[in-house]
Amino acid sequence: MKVKMLLGILMGNKKFVSKFPDLFRMLKTSLSGNYKPGIKNIFIFTFLIIYIISPIDLIPGFFVGIGILDDITIAFFAMSKLFKEVDKFREWEKQKNAVFVIK
Repeated sequence: MKVKMLLGILMGNKKFVSKFPDLFRMLKTSLSGNYKPGIKNIFIFTFLIIYIISPIDLIPGFFVGIGILDDITIAFFAMSKLFKEVDKFREWEKQKNAVFVIK
């Protein structure tokens, strides 16, 4: 339930939606060993996944209205950090794919 709600909120933001393909490409490139994201960002991503999947919350879900607030806050914080890494990945890709012509 909370995963669906968080995804709905995140998907409503066009800036987030436009970076998702790059995020998955960055993860794929990182897993293949070609791109090295910051260790802090790997920790943040791992924490986000575990926290959202976990039934343990800072604010329990039975508090109607505010029970999901901690999940949303952590998701937005983590996604903003991840998307900064996506911007770095985009720059890395541009440099990697740049063609230099020496005259």
